[in-house]
Amino acid sequence: MTIEIGGCSFSFGPRPLRESLLMLKNLRFEIVDLGVCPGNTQIHPVQAATEPERTASEVIGVLEEMGMRPEECFVLDFGQPINDPEDEARNRTLALFPGLVRFASLAGFRSIMLIPGVVHPAIGRERSFALSVRALQQFVKMSEEAGIQLNVEPCEPSIAEDPQQAVRLCEEVPGLGLTLDYSHFIDPGYDQSSVEQLHRFTRHVHARQAAPGKRVEGVDRGSIDFKRIIFLLEQQNYQGVIAVEYLDCEITTQCGVNVLAETVKMKLELSKLLQELKEASA
Repeated sequence: MTIEIGGCSFSFGPRPLRESLLMLKNLRFEIVDLGVCPGNTQIHPVQAATEPERTASEVIGVLEEMGMRPEECFVLDFGQPINDPEDEARNRTLALFPGLVRFASLAGFRSIMLIPGVVHPAIGRERSFALSVRALQQFVKMSEEAGIQLNVEPCEPSIAEDPQQAVRLCEEVPGLGLTLDYSHFIDPGYDQSSVEQLHRFTRHVHARQAAPGKRVEGVDRGSIDFKRIIFLLEQQNYQGVIAVEYLDCEITTQCGVNVLAETVKMKLELSKLLQELKEASA
């Protein structure tokens, strides 16, 4: 498997499953990350977890109709952080997760993506981190038993909002991978070079432009060097998908970015860079 380009069903807001996939198909995406999360979603995660067979059958039917391949099951959480300080909330997530894994397996996803948990002021950063580690260790075991990769997306705010904390999390949870989105680090001011250490844990990539102080930026105006990212991923034998992830949401609107236009531009830019890399390696 070489580096491939995918799209996200949740790019254009909480549209019905068939409508969102049809939009991606019309943009000539063949690989899809599916929104299975509260809010901006096609499938609610509780539905997927409590009715995995029926929900998977629905998803497979539409994917086959569109001629598309599922890649990552984009979950975030079940509505509460995976490291919620309350035992009841964490136990609910733990009880739902096996059903989610079954759904992902039946529907043919390669990976599940979660948010790594947040810092709870009442218990502090270290205790919050420890609760995430404990939960993720259990989730990795369940996922691996079903042949599914478990990834988290380091982001702000979270227990892994800086590159070093993301490395620490992966080291403390063997088998855990990353869905890497440079925009979550470039916006708060991290240098691109400081993010590159995360490539060794990266199993999936989200692509959109950003700049310091601006989470979302146009393809022609952002400061992320995707040519370097693709070169380094290739050097490290990355065997995965780069999914274009411009999102129709409040942050994007505030940044003055047109989701549809920039999705098309980013897809073209990634295609060009991958072709250049292929020609340079020939």
